Amino acid sequence: MKISKFLKTKYVDVKKLANENDFKPGAYIYVNPFNYLFLRKRSDITDVAFYRSDGFYLISVLKTFLPKSINFYRQSFDMTSLAPIVFDYCQRNNLSVFIAGGKPGDASKFKERLSERFPGLVWKGDTDGYKSEEEIIKCVLDANADVVILGLGNIKQESVAGRLATLNKGLYFTCGAFISQTANSKTIDYYPGWVNKYNLRWLYRFFTESHVIKRVVKYYPVFLVYFLKDIIKKQ
Repeated sequence: MKISKFLKTKYVDVKKLANENDFKPGAYIYVNPFNYLFLRKRSDITDVAFYRSDGFYLISVLKTFLPKSINFYRQSFDMTSLAPIVFDYCQRNNLSVFIAGGKPGDASKFKERLSERFPGLVWKGDTDGYKSEEEIIKCVLDANADVVILGLGNIKQESVAGRLATLNKGLYFTCGAFISQTANSKTIDYYPGWVNKYNLRWLYRFFTESHVIKRVVKYYPVFLVYFLKDIIKKQ
């Protein structure tokens, strides 16, 4: 599927789907200016995935150039946005969860922290994100969980989610650095309260994760060029 069609037809509101119990089996990835540059060439992923928007910069661009009928808003997989919605949904429906991501040991720490906040979660196992795609996919399939959270980094997590969606029914959510952030922060809430209050998560990450600012400077302008090229070319 061409990236322009993907952006116009495969956007989902995860909160609404959870409230209405209306999820379809498949990959639920996020799009940001960095992974867009890969996704535009990966029809194997866009053919089988649904997506949500991540970050205010991307949302502003999507709102400007895509149909006004699409309700774009921030849907990041962290404790300030989608994570509580998805894990509460799993509790309510007694769905088992598998965690894949972070360094060795991070996923186990992550599950311990989440279990304190969501004691009704049923865990089906975990694996680190440093294994190959094939090894991770095997671990997931062997576990046979209902919901899988993938924090493997772009574009590995999108690739694994797409492949899993073609191999087995289930819900496969990509979550970026959420697993490692949660496992290694002092509390389950990675962002301080004042950061959330003033919507300064992007700025906070500039200072706490050095690779973020490098990625923004290098890839965000390039993203805009290719995005406009893809949209204009299609039109």
